[in-house]
Amino acid sequence: MKKPETILGYPVIRCDRKTVGIRVKPGGLVEIRMPKRLPLSYGEAFVKEKADWIKKAVENSPPPKEELSKEEQKRLRMLAKELLPPLTEAWASRMGVRPAGIRITSAKTRYGSCSAKGNLCFSLYLMRSPAEAVEYVVVHELCHLKHLNHSKAFWEEVARCLPDYNERKKKLI
Repeated sequence: MKKPETILGYPVIRCDRKTVGIRVKPGGLVEIRMPKRLPLSYGEAFVKEKADWIKKAVENSPPPKEELSKEEQKRLRMLAKELLPPLTEAWASRMGVRPAGIRITSAKTRYGSCSAKGNLCFSLYLMRSPAEAVEYVVVHELCHLKHLNHSKAFWEEVARCLPDYNERKKKLI
């Protein structure tokens, strides 16, 4: 069995990416993500260069999220299916966009996503956040139907729809 790779004690995850990335998960868990064929020495140099950033990110990371029971997940999924489609449709109409579809997922690392084909996904865990934070995520994903990136134009569109989006974003649980 192959020994897991590490850099300065952090686990290395080899994946289909072009650059080295550092991910700090809730609870301060650090992962190094690297292209499959990149020598470990390149990743090590990058991690050493970013040591101060890693330290700050670990200190500021939120506590790990509690695991929910199957019943609680089912309750949140039902609530999401009830609330998110009408909220999404209302905002889509107001913004002049039309999502290709809406799905509820059990994603734990992102509250929402938008595919290149215009399909929106929302995590059932979003339902633990206050209504104004939920609305922010819906608007954020709908803005991706106009700008499939996080460019300046994208953020201007979010701000046009929700001038207080930064305050709402901070309320996500």
